[in-house]
Amino acid sequence: MINIQVPEILTKHKQLKNKDFSFVYYNEYKPVGRNLISFSKYAVSFILSGQKELYRGADCMLLGDQDIVLIPSGNAIIAERTLHAEKYSSLVVFFSPELVEDFLIKQAIKPYLSHAGNTLSKSCPFLKFHQTPYINEYINALIHLIDRQIPVHPSLLLHKLEELFLILLEKFPQEFFQIFTFQDLNRDNIIRQIVENNILNNLTLKELAFLSHRSLAKFKRDFEKEYGMSPGKYMRERKLDVAMHSIREGKAVHNIALQLGYDNVSNFILAFKKRFGQTPKSYQTAS
Repeated sequence: MINIQVPEILTKHKQLKNKDFSFVYYNEYKPVGRNLISFSKYAVSFILSGQKELYRGADCMLLGDQDIVLIPSGNAIIAERTLHAEKYSSLVVFFSPELVEDFLIKQAIKPYLSHAGNTLSKSCPFLKFHQTPYINEYINALIHLIDRQIPVHPSLLLHKLEELFLILLEKFPQEFFQIFTFQDLNRDNIIRQIVENNILNNLTLKELAFLSHRSLAKFKRDFEKEYGMSPGKYMRERKLDVAMHSIREGKAVHNIALQLGYDNVSNFILAFKKRFGQTPKSYQTAS
């Protein structure tokens, strides 16, 4: 697991770029684990082959072939997999939020931008949608230019970016505005949201701290203020509470142990007995 700054780290991939935005044809034949990603710009990722697992704030999602995601700047955890494909492949567009504001001014709809953040109550840490025939043509045209390294005038390249903005604005007008005014990561209870939403995702404390935009030490201090106990102890107890309910429902002990991230079943059985005074099998029989 490494900490990556994007789009700076992607210079080895073929791309078309200007100082404020870039179109990157991203290909990895052997993606490695989960990575801590610091997005210095907004990104739109078109998944061409493989699978992407994405965590941001208190939310997570799984994306596959033909999926698209708009990710705001900030911290995220991403795992990419080839699955049955030869490689993980995507077209990623990076751009500064100022370009969105300039675009909205051109469209004479800037006043709605300031109003939209107050009218939508649901948080919007990212936006997922699916490719359409028109978007497929859009992607193919860009990949053709990138793959063959065909020179494109900066003004024409900006038109390609604004074409993407128009697609998003037409298809998801409310979400488009909200994602560019999203301030959810500043809320006081973000630690509790991140922890509770990821109990079964087996994220490390370092990863949870990263999602909350805190150092590990500050995350631990803020966690103890919020919960009144250490994060390690709380996470262990919450997982065992989940295990108790799963055992009561008749689920296999081996599968429960794997789901909760235990290295082996014996460790899970010992932890369960220490917390509840009996083994999972005894508890299941008694239930």
